[in-house]
Amino acid sequence: MTALTPTLAIVAARLPSPPTSIDMLDGEVEGTTPDWRGIAVPEHVLARFARRSDAAPLAARPIAGGQIHLLARHPGFGAVLLDAWDSTRQRWRGWLVTPDTAYADACGLVVEERDAPADPRAGLVLCDMPVNLAVTDLGACLGVFSQERLQAARWLETHGRANAAPAAPGVIARVALPGDDYALTGTPLSSELGKDGRVAYRQLLRQGLQQLQIAPADALAPVAKPVQAANASRWLKLVTAVAAGVMVVQSAWLFLPKENAVVGNAEFRNGAPQRSGVETGVRTRVLFRAEATEAEIRTWLQREQLEIVAGPDTLGAFTLLSRDRQKVLPPPGPGNPLAVIHP
Repeated sequence: MTALTPTLAIVAARLPSPPTSIDMLDGEVEGTTPDWRGIAVPEHVLARFARRSDAAPLAARPIAGGQIHLLARHPGFGAVLLDAWDSTRQRWRGWLVTPDTAYADACGLVVEERDAPADPRAGLVLCDMPVNLAVTDLGACLGVFSQERLQAARWLETHGRANAAPAAPGVIARVALPGDDYALTGTPLSSELGKDGRVAYRQLLRQGLQQLQIAPADALAPVAKPVQAANASRWLKLVTAVAAGVMVVQSAWLFLPKENAVVGNAEFRNGAPQRSGVETGVRTRVLFRAEATEAEIRTWLQREQLEIVAGPDTLGAFTLLSRDRQKVLPPPGPGNPLAVIHP
């Protein structure tokens, strides 16, 4: 990928400065606080309600890279855009997300219409604030980024600070990305002390991360790629061995489809499912941890009532089938051999 020098182009929005706490309190002190029961809800508030409603079905989505999740214990503080699973640390690496688009700087990625559906609590990805989080730190899913948008966040983390535009708090503009793409982002922070509220905003966020004991990630630290989780030749031997066991033990759930084999109502050719009737169940593509043993995987599949119906593919991923259409896989973490869901 060719590195570009970030240059702001068309100004997409010029946002007003947020009111200070003094401004908001003046009306209450003077007794002039309006009675909202007699006032129509403003359109921008209705739009936020609509965005939240559209994103509501994402809340229980299984955890995977590219998703934005609330901080489980402190949802009012913010959320995180997940980048990749670090199997060594057993942590997700990602970037802090807040609703405060007006505070975007040159490393901030603004959530846009093309990212819909996205809850309004996900407004700004702070690509200069990478964090490491355990699975238990992740709450409801607020939105899902495409691979292109996830790549934009990675690019801004690396190159955002090279933006040579003048500091202009509250200005959101387009910045060119490799591959004829673009991102909406802010301008660089001002170096003049006390002149840029975004500087104090970031200081407060960093203090909050410390108080919440959320570990910052090493800038640009290499993360174990999911492709390494389950693509070794030992997996072919492992699954084939377990498949042989299924022929003897009919109660086992793990098996590897053979060429032209029929599994349930699905026929497989060259590892790909071919429909031969009405298929019942839900399919999920996963990567297992590289260190997971055959016994651990077999026990977990039996407990969860899952079958392996395809794989490993070129990325080392397997396709699992659940006969229960309401089945939701547990997130990667202690107690199961999963490394990534929907890689």
